[in-house]
Amino acid sequence: MVCWKRWVAVFESIKRYSTFIDRTNPLTKIVAAICLFIAVVLIHDPNHLFHLLLWMLLLFLVMSGIELKYQALLIAVTVLTGLVSSAYMILYGEGDTTLFEFGLVHITEESVVRGLHITMRGLTLSFFGSLIIFTTRLTDVFYSMMQQGKVKPKYAYSFMAAIRMLPVIVNEFITLRRARKVRRSLVSRKHIGGLRGFTSTVVILLSQSIRRAHRLAVAMESKGFDDGARTYYRQTRFSGYDVCFIALIAVGLIASYYSGQWITPFGTSDAR
Repeated sequence: MVCWKRWVAVFESIKRYSTFIDRTNPLTKIVAAICLFIAVVLIHDPNHLFHLLLWMLLLFLVMSGIELKYQALLIAVTVLTGLVSSAYMILYGEGDTTLFEFGLVHITEESVVRGLHITMRGLTLSFFGSLIIFTTRLTDVFYSMMQQGKVKPKYAYSFMAAIRMLPVIVNEFITLRRARKVRRSLVSRKHIGGLRGFTSTVVILLSQSIRRAHRLAVAMESKGFDDGARTYYRQTRFSGYDVCFIALIAVGLIASYYSGQWITPFGTSDAR
């Protein structure tokens, strides 16, 4: 639990300010993310998608509330990953207008447009997802699923407990690696690596996780945890912030559609 609190403290330390999106119901954000994903998949006009990407980038920069240097780092990594993911389509794509050809590499105007279109899809969803991540507490997601989504507490709390254990497992893995290095340098020169070393590490972490899960289950049962009616110390509810958040997404979709007809950085309206 201490390890989890340390991770949360590091996560919150990069926040500079809060916005109304921090107070938006997590269930609304999840539904909006699903709807945006479907919309982005169905958008085949790269000009429309380009302006939607700019809108999501603007929302991320203004509404995420994290420090500028972390925003710049995240944007750089996301853009680089997006370009790498579409490099195959750009370098080996099909098309009539050849821009560059050397050996197996055949870059055409059509392949560049398709590749950039795929990149913009990924970037749009990545910026929106980053906005959701940095404005949502993980515990609020499960509280919202139980209170508004009517998910049974035994499932929600099980997932919450499992996610809280992830930093603990990572910390134990690092500790185990360091302990083995010290033992190898002080006691034995023999190095256990490869499949054998990986297997022994997994067995140790798995056994510790099973014991920890058993203790947690016993503690929850001894405190009377069940699926009956219950009260919550932290309440989540729908409010006007949810309406404003949905309006932001709707405005972005509509504005990007019309601006994509007026300002067209791409010479085609269909990247398929």
